[in-house]
Amino acid sequence: MKLKTKYIVFVSLTLCAFSALTVMLYDQNKYLFLIGEGIIILSLVLFILFYKSLIKPYKLLGSGIESIADKDFSIKLLPVGQPEPDKLIDVYNKMIEQLRLERTKATATHFFLEKLIEASPAGIIVLNINNKIQSINQSAQKLLNISPESSEIEIKELASPWNIELSKLKENTTSVIQVNGINQYKCYRSNFLDRGVKRNFFFIEELTKELLHAERQAYEKVIRMISHEVNNSMGSVNSIIDSTVHYIQHLNQNDTHDFINALDVAKERISNLNHFTKRFKEIVRIPPPDIQKCDLKEIINRVLIYFQEDFKQKNILVNTHFKSDDDVVISFDLQQLELVLINIIKNAIQAIESNGNINILIYSSPLSLIIENNGELISADIQKKLFTPFFTTKKTGQGIGLTLIREILVNHGCKFSLQTRSDGITGFKVLFRKG
Repeated sequence: MKLKTKYIVFVSLTLCAFSALTVMLYDQNKYLFLIGEGIIILSLVLFILFYKSLIKPYKLLGSGIESIADKDFSIKLLPVGQPEPDKLIDVYNKMIEQLRLERTKATATHFFLEKLIEASPAGIIVLNINNKIQSINQSAQKLLNISPESSEIEIKELASPWNIELSKLKENTTSVIQVNGINQYKCYRSNFLDRGVKRNFFFIEELTKELLHAERQAYEKVIRMISHEVNNSMGSVNSIIDSTVHYIQHLNQNDTHDFINALDVAKERISNLNHFTKRFKEIVRIPPPDIQKCDLKEIINRVLIYFQEDFKQKNILVNTHFKSDDDVVISFDLQQLELVLINIIKNAIQAIESNGNINILIYSSPLSLIIENNGELISADIQKKLFTPFFTTKKTGQGIGLTLIREILVNHGCKFSLQTRSDGITGFKVLFRKG
């Protein structure tokens, strides 16, 4: 029962009881009856006045409680002219003003954080209390190749390798995830309290450019040291060999033939060593690209001519699939583009023992090139080491080809990948930059 109802019931019972007593005095003393009736009327008037004075603050406080329940902190109460209720109303108004300021501050902070997260170049994924994706910014959407509507999905439902790597990442730990053998990302998992509930989030930052720069500086220094020492040694040895050959030529012809042959072999090996070091130096001496308009189809057809004999020897069938009869013109350095295509096709040939297929596909939207082969598969362990300088699986390889490809494509702003699909086809994909 409400306080207002209790008050009305109490007043009604009191007045009824007093009225009954005055009625009993009517036969005994009419004057006392009239006095009693006057007291009843006066009490009724006083009860009504007291009711208004009590109910008005009560109604005000009730409306204040409703505004708090509706989270409306803009309503303030006016004083009623009574000390005790006015004191309570003053405390309420101060509390409402503080709540309004806190909510305004929280709203502004929340809005700023939303804009900051959305504009962040790093990917940010926030999970709900059920560990499903609640919000994801544009960078993470682009990185994980998912749509903004892809909420309420679990981390394990993401594409590989994100689903595996992010799922096994523990709270407050960091891990580096490598994608397609070239792109590397630093992933950090942590949590925060949201209204008393712990929420997990992932912070994904691309490290590819920084790592490539540091890696390049490291192997540039190593290559310069190797080249310097080898060149110095070769110059001295060549000078000694030339002097020795000149000296031996003045000896008996029968005694000098074997010596001259041995020295010729030594000079040949030194020449090969010089060629070997020059190949390493090619990586660090790639000139800035001379951008020009290149017909991709024409260059591919020209490069394929270089390998006609290799195709015949291994019985490799080459299929070209160009999605349009129009010319495919890209902005690229012509010589460097040929170098990239030669290395990719050469690797595809080497991956096929015999009787294989190489498919070359060009797509216009987005502008991309895919060179596929059905040769040797790329294992998960090798996948992580692709494009690493000097890494090779070939007995006579030097691990330079993919590194050279990587440097050229990075300099041209292209995205690329090399991996074996679930159907056993290995494809090198290049996504050309627009413009």
